[in-house]
Amino acid sequence: MRRFWPLFLFAIIFAVALIGLNSQSTSQKAQQAIPQRIITLAPSFTEIAFALGLSENIVAVTDYCDFPAEVLNLPKVGGVIDPNLEAIIALQPDLVILLASQQRTIKQLQQLNIPTLAVFNATLSDIQNAIHVIGQTTQHQDQAQQLLTAIDQKITTIEEKTIGLARPRIMVTMGHSIGSQYMKQVFIAGQNDFYNDLITLAGGKNAYQDKQVDVPSLSIEGIMQINPEVIIDIFPEADDHDADLDNVLQQWQKLDHIDAVKNNRIHIIQEDYATIAGPRIVLLLDQFARLIHPELNWENDLP
Repeated sequence: MRRFWPLFLFAIIFAVALIGLNSQSTSQKAQQAIPQRIITLAPSFTEIAFALGLSENIVAVTDYCDFPAEVLNLPKVGGVIDPNLEAIIALQPDLVILLASQQRTIKQLQQLNIPTLAVFNATLSDIQNAIHVIGQTTQHQDQAQQLLTAIDQKITTIEEKTIGLARPRIMVTMGHSIGSQYMKQVFIAGQNDFYNDLITLAGGKNAYQDKQVDVPSLSIEGIMQINPEVIIDIFPEADDHDADLDNVLQQWQKLDHIDAVKNNRIHIIQEDYATIAGPRIVLLLDQFARLIHPELNWENDLP
């Protein structure tokens, strides 16, 4: 059995990089009035909207949105690749925030004169810009600036703490075989995503250096070739998979020619924010920093 949800997220994220859209509203109507009825079509945008204080304006979210807890009581309008257009129309939104890769949905909503805001979220810079653009479009600029300042402060704290330290080679995995005795094909973070940004900010170096492939797939031989010193395996939300994590760890431990395995530096992350390109990305940055540089004293830093 394989787990595809994290990999699916990245397929969507990196499809965006191939589309030459700006992070802007695709309807002039959205720029003329303050949106009062907003639908968010990605978990990351839902989290941004709530962080900006727009909870009373959100009328629906995707099937995959579960943070903050208030969204659990909101109507659901499908997923990223299969939004329910009829449900969206029935809710009469005056703004739909969605990924720039959702070209079909954007065109359908445009034809119905429903204002849309198409936004990127592949990299850390994209996430920060999404916060800015959503704040600007909803006239929550002050809240957006406060959130961006808080994010910048946490980034600076970690950068200053790790500056000048040796940068170990890090491999972040987003999907691989589970339930079998041996590790097989592994999907990892490349050079063009927010994981790569977090690795660098946390004082590490991405073990995979090829910039040509957005979501690299490596065999065991490929992993041995890049020889990571730290492996961070993303398993978001235990309820979303039925993997035996002890078995996963045993799979990794069989690769005893890899430095990360030799030195017992394999880490599994299950937090629900681990695949969400939203404001909680700083929590993942903090976690990366602690795993990459456990020699530092982190007690008085980020929670």
